[in-house]
Amino acid sequence: MADFAATCMADDVLAWWSALDEEIQGSWKLLREAMLSTYRPMFYGGSGEEAENFVRVVRDKAINEGKRKDNEWIVAYAESCLAGEALRWYAYLDSDTRNNWEKLQQALLMQYPRGGTAGPPLNVVPAPAAATPPAPAAAVPPAPAPKATRRGRIRVSKTSSSEPHYFSKHLSSQNRIATTSSLADALQVEWSPDSDGLQTLSIPG
Repeated sequence: MADFAATCMADDVLAWWSALDEEIQGSWKLLREAMLSTYRPMFYGGSGEEAENFVRVVRDKAINEGKRKDNEWIVAYAESCLAGEALRWYAYLDSDTRNNWEKLQQALLMQYPRGGTAGPPLNVVPAPAAATPPAPAAAVPPAPAPKATRRGRIRVSKTSSSEPHYFSKHLSSQNRIATTSSLADALQVEWSPDSDGLQTLSIPG
């Protein structure tokens, strides 16, 4: 594995690898630790499996650095590894979630569920369309592209508590709408932004 990893390196990374001890170059375990110490595992958002791998890598890094119980260190490290869509999603989280690793990893795994569809990219640059021959006069016009959907939770302001609360996905004992401070128990909703600003919410699944 270490030999294969070396064949995939180029430029600055290859120069960095060449300066390592032969023991590290020949051991995948030592090489992996050296790579994680030098290069951050950037997470751009994607599949549920990628989100799980990112959470696991952050946990492993905290353990290796002796910071397993240092919440402030862990959230700062995780934040420094976010980029692209994931960074934009993170910027809109409430401060309580951003500053609490337990809540942050729950939010990550909910935003990027296993086997599910992640929230839509917030900044997409369209690829140039390939040239196509003119359509015949009787050709059926292409269907309009489906609107992008977004996923989130409904936050509730409570004057009696500074902790953020959300609509719960579980009803109260009186079969009424309840609130919760746990992201894992919060009701998720989807919507398609309209040009006039009106939103129609739906419950996925």
